[in-house]
Amino acid sequence: MENNHLETPVIKVNLNTCTRCGLCTKICPTRIFTSAKGDDMVTTHPEECVLCGQCICGCPTNSIVHSGFNSGNFERIKNKRPVTSESAFEFLTQRRSVRNYKEIIPPVELLEKIAGIAGFAPGSPHHRVGWVREMTIVTGKDNMNIVRDMTAEYIQKTIRLLNSWYLKAMANFSELAKAGIGVVPDLQMRHDSYKKGNDLIVYNAPAAIFFHAPRFSSTPQTDCDTALQLVQLYAESFGLATCWNGLIQGAAAGDHLKGFTKLAEFLHIPVENKCYAAMTIGYPSVSLHSIPERKVDVNWIN
Repeated sequence: MENNHLETPVIKVNLNTCTRCGLCTKICPTRIFTSAKGDDMVTTHPEECVLCGQCICGCPTNSIVHSGFNSGNFERIKNKRPVTSESAFEFLTQRRSVRNYKEIIPPVELLEKIAGIAGFAPGSPHHRVGWVREMTIVTGKDNMNIVRDMTAEYIQKTIRLLNSWYLKAMANFSELAKAGIGVVPDLQMRHDSYKKGNDLIVYNAPAAIFFHAPRFSSTPQTDCDTALQLVQLYAESFGLATCWNGLIQGAAAGDHLKGFTKLAEFLHIPVENKCYAAMTIGYPSVSLHSIPERKVDVNWIN
């Protein structure tokens, strides 16, 4: 895009080539395109556009002109079924969370390519806020040690908060407070291990990716979660392993600790943004030979 994505786009229909098929009115999620039966197509409320681009991708005569997109950057779909259901199942079920990494740092070009898939993750960018996926990638032992050390400090302060008399009193009335206190043993174990020189925080990973979004966007948590999962899956195709890491995410967000901004500042996360998801990434040092059983409980309403 050549213009600012937050600006209201200009959307027009070329009436000389438009066939009045009405497809754009069906696929536009914010119903910008309208027309009476047989009448010319008109656009209203372009400020509601979420930049999904489906109007352009679906128009059979390429009659839609959108200031937010360069049509020359669109790629034609060559294979509508690039993977079989069998190969997709095999790929998805083999993905595991990995906490054992080689010291090799993935190439910057590869990490950048993998990160780029985040732009295709599902999201809800109302008024285009959050349309651009934002992330910070940390690589190298020294930088990862900083992430680990700052997270360890965050863990220590969180333990102190959760052990306070106030939270213990709140646990009698709040399930959230009760659940928070329930994680203290795990946090304590990780911090004790850290003090002994064992890394159960980032697991000696050579790199990490932090996903952040504007706090005032419509669904920042979901936007970051879906972006992370797509990046995880794409990374697998290059032989990389990942682990969704709530500890470094919490430290980067300063969750529950007002004023804890050390890691966010180190990551250069804009003050109007918050880190909602994070993961470690690297080449796995172990391989698994089996896929564990997983159960799903489905309720039907027919």
